[in-house]
Amino acid sequence: MPKQVDHAARREEIAQAALRLCARDGLAGVTIGQVAQEAGVSKGLVQHYFAGKADLLRASAQVLRGEIERQVRDAVRDAHGPAETLRCVLLAIVELGVTAVVPLLAGHAFLSMAVADPEIRALYRAGGDGVHREIAALLAAAGPAPDVDPGAEAHALLGLARGLADGVLLGELGVDAAAAIVDHHLGRILPGARARSDDPSPSRVSG
Repeated sequence: MPKQVDHAARREEIAQAALRLCARDGLAGVTIGQVAQEAGVSKGLVQHYFAGKADLLRASAQVLRGEIERQVRDAVRDAHGPAETLRCVLLAIVELGVTAVVPLLAGHAFLSMAVADPEIRALYRAGGDGVHREIAALLAAAGPAPDVDPGAEAHALLGLARGLADGVLLGELGVDAAAAIVDHHLGRILPGARARSDDPSPSRVSG
């Protein structure tokens, strides 16, 4: 009996190899030959699944988005109530600097491509807009201070979390210090929130 091949899984393995190259060497380091070597397959197999480098990179961007969304879903699985869920979402983004270094670095590499490639730009925008809507909805449900605009504040919180993730990645600060900054800002906009820098939450990654 012929061996059954999971084509979707094979495509994802190759896309993951491209992501690792993006994270390590930038977009310039991604060629069909190098991806084949990284994935441990032939160039012909890569070309069988992808029409060219641009097609491969678009597929890799899809895999990248899915990996980050999975990290956030896992982080909020045991959260209770909108305020705790909001905090877990923000910390999950911060902790990408420890838990998802390859996707984070690859995402930065893709940013320059997104400026010129409408498909990748749309993917970036869709992912960012989705997270923004989720944060805004959680913030509104958590009971913010009267002068807080959930939509505007969600942009600020998302920007803060992304910046802190980069800081954690570069070793400028640890996850605990970054979490304390998140808690400070949440305490400012949510009257019922308290600083929880000593919270031994299972979502916290020490660093």
